[in-house]
Amino acid sequence: MSSTPTRNIALTPVLEDYIRAQVASGHYSNASEVVRAGLRLLMERDQAMPRPKLVERDRPAR
Repeated sequence: MSSTPTRNIALTPVLEDYIRAQVASGHYSNASEVVRAGLRLLMERDQAMPRPKLVERDRPAR
């Protein structure tokens, strides 16, 4: 049994089609690999260009 946590996510039809196409092309073995690759790219992007910190005026009112 895998110790990897699982998540249920809702995808738009466009994203679902893209994932299916990636798996069908042979680039990835399954949908989880496609999602993990996308998340790794987001992590790399965020590390390369940190987001600016919110200043008080940018914070939503409570």
